[in-house]
Amino acid sequence: MNIPKLKSQISNLARRGMTLLEVVLALAVFSIAALALVGTLNQIAEAGVESQTLLEIEQSLESLIDEYGKVPQMRELEENIKAGADGVAYHVRVKQVKDLKNKEGRFLQDMYRIEATARWDDGSGVIEVSADSLRYAGAFLPIN
Repeated sequence: MNIPKLKSQISNLARRGMTLLEVVLALAVFSIAALALVGTLNQIAEAGVESQTLLEIEQSLESLIDEYGKVPQMRELEENIKAGADGVAYHVRVKQVKDLKNKEGRFLQDMYRIEATARWDDGSGVIEVSADSLRYAGAFLPIN
């Protein structure tokens, strides 16, 4: 048996093993990076869904303010709207504003503040979003 030839064969086997080890380590590093990327993409998707939900709720609040602000006989009221299929409950409050002045210091008559509030539970807690607007009571009276 030739000892130098045997050492050469063992050395070749060891180099092949190192190459396999390097491939396994590279796959492990790539897997960790891929998991981090998937987690980031998941967070981006969740943020997009939350943003879309918030936009829809804000549009609903605007619609409620318009609906209650266009009644011909505006009056003070407070109304709760039960949660629908989306799980969002609304609260609308119309209150007359007194002591409201314009730039010249004149009192503005028949002004009402319409406040709309949405409440829902997103799984991590109750969220509340509000919007309000001032409306003149005579703005939508029918013309005779």
